[in-house]
Amino acid sequence: MRPFFLIVAILVSAVSFAQTPEEVYKKANEYYNKGDYQSALTEINKALVSDSINLDYLLDKGNILYRLQDYQNALNAFSKAVYFHPGSVIALNQRGLLLRNIQEFEYAIEDFNTALTLPKNDIDSFRITLYINRGAAKIGIRNFQGAYDDFMLAYKIDSLDIGVLNNLATVCDEVGRGNETLKYLFKIVALDPSFIGTYVNIGFKYQEDGDYKKAIEYFTKVISMDPEEPLAYSNRSFNLLKTGDLTAALKDVDRSIQLYPTNSFAFKNRALIYIAMNKIDKACADLDKAIEFGFTKMYGQEVEDLKFKHCKNKNG
Repeated sequence: MRPFFLIVAILVSAVSFAQTPEEVYKKANEYYNKGDYQSALTEINKALVSDSINLDYLLDKGNILYRLQDYQNALNAFSKAVYFHPGSVIALNQRGLLLRNIQEFEYAIEDFNTALTLPKNDIDSFRITLYINRGAAKIGIRNFQGAYDDFMLAYKIDSLDIGVLNNLATVCDEVGRGNETLKYLFKIVALDPSFIGTYVNIGFKYQEDGDYKKAIEYFTKVISMDPEEPLAYSNRSFNLLKTGDLTAALKDVDRSIQLYPTNSFAFKNRALIYIAMNKIDKACADLDKAIEFGFTKMYGQEVEDLKFKHCKNKNG
């Protein structure tokens, strides 16, 4: 998400005293940095009264609303920015990111496609960002080859960009290039051993290869680096399940869901644990949650198949 920079170019009356733009700017940023997004929204709305189509104001309003999880109005703000500033790469990118995050992947791809046609894309950093974001949206519709192609376009611009390397590694297995995955991941470790996402993906690669103990080792490392990382708990729980440690697996996945309560993959993992424990009612409830949070659209039919196998008698 674009960093929050609030620019206020209007004097706003408060009681009978005028605020300077610097005071409004300082106040809004203080609110935002403290996580008081509602007050930040109030300030940016004051600016928009004076200049309702100012690009920076509209982008900042969209970002604030996103933080408030008011996705429809965030989309409205970004769409207004795109409408009045059709040459803005940033506006298209921000709307595309929002659309991707609410799982409107096809529309997100359209925005990234349009942004890539704009003149500012002679700047390498813009193109890399857009290729990565478009590739990530293509993953959402399971177009893994398209995602790989986008990440390779970014890689050709900068083969040492950690974001590029990390995204490449996530799709290699899906396009029959699994032998390349660890190459990219360990390249990231060499560039920046503090980048936590690398260890997540190394663990996932070992998980995919069936080396569950090695996977647990890497997910444990992630948790030691960031005890609030929900995906590490979810993935470690799956590998603990595979090694037969159901109690530890359930504890991990519960923690993951607590940290990230809309992660469809975690609900799928917990359903598998409940199935192994023969707690079918709880498993079926979690499979429903996984579907509700978009598992099928993002990952395929696995949850639907599990539900048919284990829950069909309960659903008629």
